[in-house]
Amino acid sequence: MERPVSIVWFERCYLGALVLGVLNTALSWNTLMAQMAAQPNADKFGAGFGATVMIISLAIGVGISLLLWFLAARKHSVVAKWIITVFFVLGVLGLLFQIIGKTFPSGIAGVVTVVAWVLNLIAVYQLFKPDTEVWFGEKKPDQGGHVL
Repeated sequence: MERPVSIVWFERCYLGALVLGVLNTALSWNTLMAQMAAQPNADKFGAGFGATVMIISLAIGVGISLLLWFLAARKHSVVAKWIITVFFVLGVLGLLFQIIGKTFPSGIAGVVTVVAWVLNLIAVYQLFKPDTEVWFGEKKPDQGGHVL
């Protein structure tokens, strides 16, 4: 089955947002390390512990995102579609808490955050367009390949 245009756009936006997220982590690295060092008992585990935790967390997050991308965009998984959607909604809530708590990043990190958020919004929207219904098995095509 040929991938619908919406799935192609989903991939572009979702993977673009993922790359921006990794870039944003790199841009915010010193701030993140300072926040971790400021936590009570931070020195209990050694100086490099925070960096190790951040790298492992980033790797797991990227791995999960790539798995969900693969399942939705290549394996037609409606479950992955909904998990991506739930993660997006949770991300919106996190973004709102950052804005309310005045912890939203400033400067280039803030701009990258907004661009990544917009790309994720577009990506999730693409998953719910009519041309994806056959892709995800939510509707069956007729003999001419049109959606019934």
